[in-house]
Order: sequence, then C-alpha cells, then structure tokens
Amino acid sequence: MSELKKNGLEQLSDETLSQVAGGMSRNLAAAYDVMANKYGVGEERRRRLEAAGYNYWEVQHLVNGLAYGYDAVAKDVIAGKYGNNQVRINALAAAGYNASLVQDIVNNMLA
Repeated sequence: MSELKKNGLEQLSDETLSQVAGGMSRNLAAAYDVMANKYGVGEERRRRLEAAGYNYWEVQHLVNGLAYGYDAVAKDVIAGKYGNNQVRINALAAAGYNASLVQDIVNNMLA
C-alpha cells in the first residue's frame, strides 16, 4: 500500500486515466466532490469513498493534483499557453502532467 502513497499522479491506474472519454471520469467527479467536502475528512473520507466503491488513494491523488496545480494548468491550456493537439500533449508531458487528465479537467471547466 505504501507504493500508492507516493506523490504524483503516475500512481493512478490505467483504468482511471482511460476513463477520460465523453465526459468527466468517475474518479475525477469524486475528487471534485471531496473538494466540496461531500465525503468528510481523514479516516471518514477514506471509509466513505471506499464504501462508495472508489479507490481512496486514486481519488486522493486527483484531489491533490487539482488542489495543487492541475486546475491552474487547465486554465493555462484554455488560455492557449500549451498549444493544440499533439503539441499540447507533448508540452504537458514534458512539464510532467498527464495530458488526458488535464484535457478532462479543461472539458469540465468549459462544460
């Protein structure tokens, strides 16, 4: 379990990252709900997320990414600072971001 506690979104499963199709991923929706305090804090958050069928660590990594940078990066994408298409994907990857996740957040912001 300690491997899941490492910093960074690279710890997310391929399933979570591939859920970015046609709308906001289930885990990303849960992360936004966590940020809106719908799952409580601490152990209560873990218990409630797991009871709802979520992987606590995957959701928490998304919360951390949103709270500490992914929202800002998504706003920069909307402002055109990362280019378009493959240029954007390459620029985000070079900066250490998951391009699919950033795009999902952008789509949510623009919805």
